[in-house]
Amino acid sequence: MLHLNTPWLALPALQQLFNLFEKEGATLRLVGGSVRDGLLDLPVSDIDLAVDRDPLWVMKLLKSHHIKAIPTGIDHGTITAVLDKRPYQITTLRVDVKTFGRKAHVAFTDDWVQDAYRRDFTMNAIYADKNGHLFDPVGGVEDLKNHVVRFIGDASQRIKEDYLRILRFFRFSARFGHEPYNEEGLQACAQYASHLPHLARERVTEEFLKLLEFPSPLYALQAMEETGVLAYILHLSSWEPLRALVSLEKEGGFPPSPCIRLAAFHPALEEIKAHLRLSGKQQAILAFLLKNHKPVTHASFKHQAYLWGKEKTFDLALFQTAHRLALSELSFTEGIVFLKELHTLFDFWNVPSFPLTGHDILEQGVTEGTAVGALLKTVETWWISKDLEPDHEACLAYLSTLL
Repeated sequence: MLHLNTPWLALPALQQLFNLFEKEGATLRLVGGSVRDGLLDLPVSDIDLAVDRDPLWVMKLLKSHHIKAIPTGIDHGTITAVLDKRPYQITTLRVDVKTFGRKAHVAFTDDWVQDAYRRDFTMNAIYADKNGHLFDPVGGVEDLKNHVVRFIGDASQRIKEDYLRILRFFRFSARFGHEPYNEEGLQACAQYASHLPHLARERVTEEFLKLLEFPSPLYALQAMEETGVLAYILHLSSWEPLRALVSLEKEGGFPPSPCIRLAAFHPALEEIKAHLRLSGKQQAILAFLLKNHKPVTHASFKHQAYLWGKEKTFDLALFQTAHRLALSELSFTEGIVFLKELHTLFDFWNVPSFPLTGHDILEQGVTEGTAVGALLKTVETWWISKDLEPDHEACLAYLSTLL
């Protein structure tokens, strides 16, 4: 835990950057999520670095060595270096002069401790050099080891700098923390929860849906309710469908879906849309789940899979089963057995295509366009009622009875 030892640290491009900055007398270190996740042996996507030189100096250095340099956030000290088609964000050490929610006036510095103290949580302020040696000015390694999500310094001050950190506290606690959560952090979140409505709904939605992606979000959501935070995002309808859904996912090994969980969490689409800024695709998923569909059953799943596709049909079955469990309409064993059987069937069963086309109708002497479409629909409805089993010849035979 005291040393970063991860395969991606040896990437030639990354080591090239380290060596280049070192040769010029600058100190370059990894920081943030890549160090935190690397220490936990979790996958790392973005590699962020910090440097004790100003961004114009960084731009000049990179360009002088023919390294693509993009001034992605140069006013805040961030330059993106691109090597081997991979981006590396390099940010100059900085201190906040004045904060405006998620924006801030910053001053550049060469003080690594000052840079650490402007960050949110201790586990996000761990630095590592090219050999994996750690620099940990705020005790992030110990907190990471103990699964404690703790604000750096005064929790209230960190939150006042950016109220979105309230939601980030619960999201990070759900992912990295152990129960119960840090008490000072909880109290500060409760104290400033009333500021959440002033945040952009897009950012609130992003944080909330990320939280719903985690395998076990229930404790975090309950803590949000107890601190009053949840009431400023979405009023809870009932815990039971969500609890049932999480249990079914865990027992069945089904991947969590934020949209299914959101539908289980609150079954009123218009209210969800009023509080969260969802994409068109997310709204469509919720609308589909919350529509009053007939239950997915052993007898009907083939029909529904043909109409909606296997994935949507299984999602609906999962959602419906969670609600039936919450209403005590079936036992957990009955629900999980049905879902596992359905999941296995979908793994080995391909949805067949309707055997007839408009050309088949035309060959029977029907020429009027509306009649062709109507006949095709009638045969298709019959075919679906027969569990999608009749072949081309059988469908033609049925068609002949309609002419």
